[in-house]
Amino acid sequence: MKEESKVLTEKETDQLISDFFENYESYFDRPYYMDVLAQPLAKQYLRPSSLKVCLAYQLLTKEWLKAKLEEESFHDNGEKERIYLELEPGKLKNHLPKEDWDLASDYLFPGDKQAYLELTADKKKLLLPSNKRQQLQHFKTSLANCQSWQKLLYHIKENHADLSVNWHFKNQSKLEVTLTGRKDHEHAFALKEQEAMDEEYDKFLANSKKKEANYKKKIKEKVAASSLRGDLLARAIAQLALRNETRITPNNCLKILRGLSYPDYDAINHSDYDRHFRFLPNQEILQVIEAMQKDGLIAAEERIYSDYHVYYHELVPTDLTEEFLNAEAAEGSDIALLKELNESADKTDLSAFNVVKLSQELLQHPALVCVDQGYQAFIDQHDLAREYLKTRLQLTTNKFTKKYLRLLLEGDAEKSIPGQAVNA
Repeated sequence: MKEESKVLTEKETDQLISDFFENYESYFDRPYYMDVLAQPLAKQYLRPSSLKVCLAYQLLTKEWLKAKLEEESFHDNGEKERIYLELEPGKLKNHLPKEDWDLASDYLFPGDKQAYLELTADKKKLLLPSNKRQQLQHFKTSLANCQSWQKLLYHIKENHADLSVNWHFKNQSKLEVTLTGRKDHEHAFALKEQEAMDEEYDKFLANSKKKEANYKKKIKEKVAASSLRGDLLARAIAQLALRNETRITPNNCLKILRGLSYPDYDAINHSDYDRHFRFLPNQEILQVIEAMQKDGLIAAEERIYSDYHVYYHELVPTDLTEEFLNAEAAEGSDIALLKELNESADKTDLSAFNVVKLSQELLQHPALVCVDQGYQAFIDQHDLAREYLKTRLQLTTNKFTKKYLRLLLEGDAEKSIPGQAVNA
């Protein structure tokens, strides 16, 4: 015959609670559990359903259990009593330290029916059901695994130097760690002794650094092979691709660099050379964009403007773009020539051959007139340079070359071309 429910006296309640915690103290280790649960890895590793039940027991305090038993009738016939956590302020919160309440709020929510306690009573004793004892023991093992993974991540953080780390669980026994930089820098670590995991990671790190160094070396070699290093127009294009995530198509690029009408101009991140290349024809800018794509210095990815179902190609950076901008200027490039002209400006003993040679090279670098008029000191210092340019002006029939030669001889390029000169 089923026994009736009984309301416990305060003395009986205190005794029940004291006996309960004394008998099952080994299943509860609040400081350890709360410390592990607060670690970022725990929330991804532990399964939510079992976590919430086990977390309910770890949040259990004598004060809260006493309050619950005083509210409810008590059966001493061995039936399970299921008690749900109540996260509403004024109930569970009143019986928890603030840090435990904050942690519980990360895992649980008000009215969560997955978070509950199951207790039984037998002959005036409050008991933990055997299935819950097994579940709590398994939970403790899971937390120990979780702590081992967390120690590995701390070990990684202390030793990964300049390589950043991402991680996710491949399954319940393997953690996959990826060192950013290259896609092949990933490795799944099986759960094992901490020392063995640390040793395995150190080997992985050394191998990853070697791969990263080899990849960077390949990037440098690819950039070094490009004759566009030090080309002012190419630098401007690379900066636009690197500094913007959207809206930089080849046609938009030439509009920005030539200072033509571009409605989104204020919304983009600008290059150091915007609006300085009005003097250059469209075709020259598009040819440089094409050459940069061929060298892999930038790329074009297909996009769709969904409102109008319009496809377009957007200029985007590659792994070579940043290295290209930092690379040493190639021989015969805009920047290399400008440096040589500046060094030759004050040389009174410069041979006629070198003066003519530099003047010829200057004619092949019209981007200088757009960006930096440092070449003017060379023309002013050497009469032979000016005479050579005048002769070329008389002989040429090309309209673009005529305009360029007049700008070189007049020395007022800034008046003719929008945008102030900047240092290359």
